[in-house]
Amino acid sequence: MTLHQPDPYNPTASHIACTDETQYNVGRIRGLGMVSAPIEHAPTLSAAIRTLLDLSSVRECKWEKLRTAKHHFAAARLLTWALDQARAGTLRIDTLTWDTTAAPSAPEHTLPHLQRLHHMYAHLLGHILPQRWPAGAAFHIYPDEQDALRWQRLLTTPHITDITPSPSTTQPLIQLADLFAGLAVYSRDAYATYETWLGYPRHALPSAFSSSDQYRCRLLDDFFTTCKYAAVGVSLRTNRGLRTYDPARPICFWWADTTTQALPERPGKKRKPTQSQPALLDPPGPPML
Repeated sequence: MTLHQPDPYNPTASHIACTDETQYNVGRIRGLGMVSAPIEHAPTLSAAIRTLLDLSSVRECKWEKLRTAKHHFAAARLLTWALDQARAGTLRIDTLTWDTTAAPSAPEHTLPHLQRLHHMYAHLLGHILPQRWPAGAAFHIYPDEQDALRWQRLLTTPHITDITPSPSTTQPLIQLADLFAGLAVYSRDAYATYETWLGYPRHALPSAFSSSDQYRCRLLDDFFTTCKYAAVGVSLRTNRGLRTYDPARPICFWWADTTTQALPERPGKKRKPTQSQPALLDPPGPPML
C-alpha cells in the first residue's frame, strides 16, 4: 500500500529514503536507521546489495540475525560497501538513537514507547532528512512493514511525496537501514560488553560471551576502525557509543536530546531549536576518536 500526498501538485520524488527501527519497545537504548539516495541510483544500489547477499549465501541480513559467521560476513560486506558508497556521495546514512532512561526534561521523554517512536520518526524524516540533500528534494519513503505506526500522519510534511511500507526482502536498502540502526543501538547499549571484549585475545574469550556478542563486537570494532582510517568523523570511545559530530558527514549517528540543534544548514538558511521536536546533542568541543 502506498500513501500519497493529498496535494496533486506535489513534485515527483527525486530521492528515496528507506527506514527501519530496532528495539523500539524494549531496552534502554532504542533507535532508527535511514538510508537515502537519489531515486535514479536506487535500482543499482538495490542490485548491489542483492549481489552481496548472494555472495554471502543469505536471503536477508538484519541485525537480529547477526548470530552466526555467515551473517557476520554478510553484515561486514554490507557495511564496507555502504561506507564506500557514502564516501562517494551515492547515498547517505543516518541513525537516530535515544535513551529511555534519560531525565524527562521534555514532554516527549514521558511519552509511551509507540508515541515516542512516532515522534522520533517525525524528527528523522521531517527535520534531518531534508537537510541531508539539496533544497527542493522530494522523497518517497520506504519504511519496513509494520502495523504499529500511522504513516499517513507524516504526509503533512511537504518534502514527502509518498510512503510505501515494504518488506525488506523486496527493498534491500531497508535491510541496510536496519543493520545501521542495530549497530548504533548496540554500540551504546552494549558498550561495556564491547569494552570487555577488547581486553581479551580473540582465541581466549570467556565462555560468558555469547556467539552473537562475539560477532557483534567484532563487527563494531572493524567498522569503527575502517571509519577511523577513512576519516569520516565517527566517534565511538569518547561517548561510549557511535556518534557523529559533523552533521555534513555522509554517515551520521545522531543522539536525540532536547537541548540544542546540530543539523546541517543550507546556505542562507538558519534553523532554531524548538522544544516541540527532539534536537541533537551539540558537543562542547572537537571529538576525540
